[in-house]
Amino acid sequence: MNKLDIREICERIAVQAPYFAFTELRGVPHRIVQGTFASEQPLGFENGPVASAEIGRHLAILGSCAAVAWQAAPQIYYLATKARYSKLHDVAPRESGSSYQATAEVLSQDRRSLTAQAIVSAEKPFAHLYCEYQALSEPVFLRLFKDYRVPSAPLPEHSPYRQSVQLEFEPAVGHTLLAHSKALAPARCAGHFLDYPAWPVAIIVHTVAQTTSRLLHHILDKEASYTVVKCDLVAHQLVPASEPLSFHTTCITASPYLSHYVFETRVMRRQEVVATVTTELQV
Repeated sequence: MNKLDIREICERIAVQAPYFAFTELRGVPHRIVQGTFASEQPLGFENGPVASAEIGRHLAILGSCAAVAWQAAPQIYYLATKARYSKLHDVAPRESGSSYQATAEVLSQDRRSLTAQAIVSAEKPFAHLYCEYQALSEPVFLRLFKDYRVPSAPLPEHSPYRQSVQLEFEPAVGHTLLAHSKALAPARCAGHFLDYPAWPVAIIVHTVAQTTSRLLHHILDKEASYTVVKCDLVAHQLVPASEPLSFHTTCITASPYLSHYVFETRVMRRQEVVATVTTELQV
């Protein structure tokens, strides 16, 4: 096991702090990387030591680290296109800022794509992420997203990921809820593709959790905590931070007897679906 240079890894994957939040990276033979991070994103009503969307953020980043750690690779932009979060075990809640260990391995890789999986552990592994990425070279990324370019502002003093995205909710109708975000300030995407501020997929999923939670409480007619059993993401495009999004959430399965609910959210940029998130909950 060897310690990896975080600065070098960040350059290779085009992701910087504070979006990149690992404090230590270690390489393990067979294209495996281990890392340590501290939790920071709000849990809301979600049970567990770390929000599932935040776990997805760190594990997806670690998967891209595993892709570049074992070769002298040029800068590659890894865009998550499909992901599945799965709960493995219950672990005791911990305070925000507690440290966790994560391990990621490459499953397959070529010039244009990457598939990786990762787990996060406390006293034992408690969540797993499977993730597929589109891999773009620097020239291709800069050509495709040239219109997104905004010179980066100085890094914020505190991580913007400690706060949830603010939403405006329309009244829930039956098992459906609609919410709207405003555009994100570039500083809210700090570290996520320098000079090209865009909605990080993990932040979209964390925002979806707000609509899911609110609709669940509407259906139950009370506030209740819940456990995310599984979450599936399909991301169709990278959205510039300057674009507001709308979140159209529907409860597609509701079983009060089993305390089991499944929600689907279509994330839209004007009239275009940019991502779909399906979340399975246990109340």
